[in-house]
Amino acid sequence: MSKNGKLGKIILAGLASQMLFAAPIQASTLDELNKQEQEKTSEISNLENEIGSMLFSINERKAEIDNLNAEVAEIELEKQQTVSEIEEQKELIAARKEQLEERLIALQTSPSSNNRIMMVLEAENFSDFIGKFLLVGQLQAADNERIEAAIEEEEKLSQLEERLVEEIALGKSKAELVSIESESLHQELGNLQAVLADNQVALQEILTSKSEEEERLAEVARQEQEAAEKAEAERLAAEEAEKQAELEKQEAAVLAAKQEAAKVEQTVSKEEVVNTTPSGTSNETTPAKKEEPVKETTPPASTGRTLTVEATAYSRNEPGLTNFTATGIDLRSNPMVIAVDPSVIPLGTLLDVPGYGIAIAGDTGSAIKGNKIDLHMENLAACHAFGRQTITITILD
Repeated sequence: MSKNGKLGKIILAGLASQMLFAAPIQASTLDELNKQEQEKTSEISNLENEIGSMLFSINERKAEIDNLNAEVAEIELEKQQTVSEIEEQKELIAARKEQLEERLIALQTSPSSNNRIMMVLEAENFSDFIGKFLLVGQLQAADNERIEAAIEEEEKLSQLEERLVEEIALGKSKAELVSIESESLHQELGNLQAVLADNQVALQEILTSKSEEEERLAEVARQEQEAAEKAEAERLAAEEAEKQAELEKQEAAVLAAKQEAAKVEQTVSKEEVVNTTPSGTSNETTPAKKEEPVKETTPPASTGRTLTVEATAYSRNEPGLTNFTATGIDLRSNPMVIAVDPSVIPLGTLLDVPGYGIAIAGDTGSAIKGNKIDLHMENLAACHAFGRQTITITILD
């Protein structure tokens, strides 16, 4: 065997050993990346469940605060009515007192009132006596009614003042409760925003991981293809070298046999031996390396605190829709999601929608462009009943 043949076999053996040792390293790296990807996916799922629970709790707390504010407003209205009634009662009592004072003055200055008994005794007959007696009784009863009415009005005023004190205390208690609940809601919103931030980081990490993994697998496939093509080219070159060496050996043997025959026959003729050597060629091609496109990301647009939008509703239960949003949120775990135009409202933003609650801008839609939003609802009937509305939403920064 020629030196070229031996060299070809050595090269083939070396390439085979390199491929055998490289395979376990690549497999180990791929397994590790797959494991990390599964862990990240599990973390995202847990975060979505936590966000769904927190949104439910926050909306319940917000409803409680709205009810407390309504109660405080009602108490304030009742307090104002009580104050008005107290003023009216004071005016009525003043009028009663004025009437009593006038009546007392009249009794003191009238001679007949000082001598009611004499008036009865001076009756001309029994019938006149009875009539005058009844008249005196009626006058006395009228005076008694005035006095009793004045006393009742004073008691009513006292009751109104006591009720006012109770209403003021109740209003103060409700206002303090509103303050406590509002602070608790603020803390829960802060916690939710922190969870959302963590969720966004985790999502970005998993997307980056997938992109890097795809690039790595493409590079591994390219290298394996190059190695296979190179090994095949070297194998063909080694085979061609062996064939050439064998051909040269056979030609040398034929030449030696002819020379030996010429010596035996003692011929004086000279034979020409024409040696022909076919040349072998080897073409090696190396595929051009494909460049991976560079992905650019556009930072989300900034928005104000309030925004007037046209709102519609959709449900994952509609035919043709899935349980997952454009950002990967599982609507079965967290149904409080709103589809937005990312150029107007950044994905991942918290939105406060009147009549709907606080939810995440976590989905998109082909028809959701500009100042339009689409509220996710579990109930199809509720979606149809919602229709299309123009509302003002709050963007929670």
